[in-house]
Amino acid sequence: MISRRRLLQSGLSLAALPFGARAASDTALKTATGPDWAPWTAPTPPLTLPDLSGRERKLSAWRGNVVIVSFWATWCDPCRDEIPIMSTMAKRHREEGLRLVAVNVGESPAKISAFLAKWPVAGTVLHDRNSAASKKWEAVGLPANYLVDRGGSIRYWHLGELDWTSTRVSSVVTKLLRA
Repeated sequence: MISRRRLLQSGLSLAALPFGARAASDTALKTATGPDWAPWTAPTPPLTLPDLSGRERKLSAWRGNVVIVSFWATWCDPCRDEIPIMSTMAKRHREEGLRLVAVNVGESPAKISAFLAKWPVAGTVLHDRNSAASKKWEAVGLPANYLVDRGGSIRYWHLGELDWTSTRVSSVVTKLLRA
């Protein structure tokens, strides 16, 4: 997994990377790394991963809710910045049906637990031990965030740090909650 900055600085095209089931275009990458959410146009990949207690969890369990699926790692500075803000948003809109699913990519349970002691997540933390789920979800950089509608389909995505306090970003979440 490479950082968003390194990916953008490298000049690599997304299609040249060995990730994902569909060949996303460079335009899709630029849109997804801009200041706002980008529309997701592919089918929603499956998501079945263990939580930190080892219990298998499926994305379908949250059907009926709007779900923020966030792929992150403890070494990722923007992830540390985003998690408290996403958690606050999830708490604030919980009764409206907003849920946060934070998917750690490739780290040990001990490292994840130490991180969560400092930066708790107001939601469910899943463990993508071998990065298989992040590859299926085309999370070629971290953080990678996805908005899933009440029917279980990804509607929007964003690669890299997202300004969760901006009206443009939060209004998309609110729109999905009210749909």
